[in-house]
Amino acid sequence: MIKYLKHNYIDRKKYDQCILMDNSKLIYGLSWYLDLICPSWDVLVLNDYDAVWPLPVNSKYGIKYFYRPFAAQQLGIFSKTKIDNKTRDEFLIQVQKNSSFAEVFANEGQSFSAPNVEQTSHLNYVLNISKSYQKIYEKYSKGIKRKLKKAQTAKLQWFENDSPKALIDLFKENKGKSLNLDNDFYRNIEKVMFAAIHRKMGALWTVYGEGNSLCSGIFVLNFRGRHILLFSGTNEEGQSKGGLSFLLNEYIIEKSEKQEFFDFEGSNDPGLAQFYGGFGAEERMYKKLKYNGLPKFLKWIK
Repeated sequence: MIKYLKHNYIDRKKYDQCILMDNSKLIYGLSWYLDLICPSWDVLVLNDYDAVWPLPVNSKYGIKYFYRPFAAQQLGIFSKTKIDNKTRDEFLIQVQKNSSFAEVFANEGQSFSAPNVEQTSHLNYVLNISKSYQKIYEKYSKGIKRKLKKAQTAKLQWFENDSPKALIDLFKENKGKSLNLDNDFYRNIEKVMFAAIHRKMGALWTVYGEGNSLCSGIFVLNFRGRHILLFSGTNEEGQSKGGLSFLLNEYIIEKSEKQEFFDFEGSNDPGLAQFYGGFGAEERMYKKLKYNGLPKFLKWIK
């Protein structure tokens, strides 16, 4: 039996235990993480937390809807054991029953059959880092190897545990200028970084170039052997000297043979896809699910 539980009625201990036992090893579903990235979230629960589907919830014009918050690429069904297609479809029916509109992203490999739900495929790139670094490096593209040689020549200075604000400011001053993100985004991403570092589930690595100036940085979440590139920033110097390639390569060296996966968290963007694929990462598909049950005169809103 699948039931819909509002936030205050969730048994967090049982809920988090289900997330911990799920094979996807995605940190996004943990209760503390969700508390940081969205103001309110409810959950669909199968039996006694045998499987759960966390659902960030909001409302506009008095209409309740489910959505994907920032910093959670995939937020679908988490389960203690493998569930069948029929059960997944029953979860999706409950999503529709409990909202007028939903735009959510299922976890990797989850498929659904629902006539009233629009489904589109999205790309993620994941690298197996359980092998030796030498074997991983052999799969690097010529472009990535060329960037790493540039970085070696540039004599970049690598630092661990720099300030989250330093990385955020680097992003804001460069890529952020073209994205027009609001201050809430930057405040929330900083909160996630601090919380993950405090729980020893996050790492911030940066590199400095000439004149001791920050030129590139990455923030990586780590949970049960899955390392997720949550946030990164670089400037013109970092781009010209291969700063991001250098950092990602150093991280892979550090974690190879010890951990399982490095998750690049995207992307459908051809340029980023080529960059991530250049490390030998494999394509993984996940689904965007869109349900619009609004009255006809309101459908224009979405």
